[in-house]
Amino acid sequence: MNKKLKNILLWTFDLAINLGIIAILVFVIQKWLIAPFDISGASMCDTFNLIDEKCESGYGEKIIINEATYLFNDPIRGDVVVFKPQENEDKYFIKRVIGVPGETVQIKNGEVYITDKENKNTIKLNEEYLNEENKGKTTAYFSDFATFQVPEGSYFLLGDNRRESTDGRSCFMQSINESCKNSPEKAFVKKEFIRGKAFVAWWPLKNIRFIKMPTY
Repeated sequence: MNKKLKNILLWTFDLAINLGIIAILVFVIQKWLIAPFDISGASMCDTFNLIDEKCESGYGEKIIINEATYLFNDPIRGDVVVFKPQENEDKYFIKRVIGVPGETVQIKNGEVYITDKENKNTIKLNEEYLNEENKGKTTAYFSDFATFQVPEGSYFLLGDNRRESTDGRSCFMQSINESCKNSPEKAFVKKEFIRGKAFVAWWPLKNIRFIKMPTY
């Protein structure tokens, strides 16, 4: 084997090794660390998809989700998360965590009330992230399905655009029907189905920002 051919083979081998390492790193990053996500629909306006002061009903903003967060920590109230409602669901949703395991969430008079598990204290959520069209206007989709006891290992989620969001109130079903309140467990999302936490919005570039946590 002449020296030139040997150098070419060594260069090719080195390139293949480096490409393989890069591919593995990309896989690991997207599988367990961060991943891109396109937001579709108006269910999280004005927090997301408010472009040029208009709520975008189709695909709008692009975000990065942190997939490593919940490997070591549990979701907390106020987190905006990407998830699948059920294991066999074929698409991801994005909503805000409202109720955590053991709490009771009640929707009454347009407001959201939380009763904690240990002290049985009830508070009204001060949801500053809701716009004027939604603040104080959270309604249940069924008059007799407005109280939600969050099971252990699960979470109750709502969209910020309360008037248009498909969320825990409808068991994440587009069409509102009796099958939801007849299967109340479908109003909650298990931790294992939560993919990650919204970390940063990066597109459109003029709207680039870190996702802030609310203060209740």
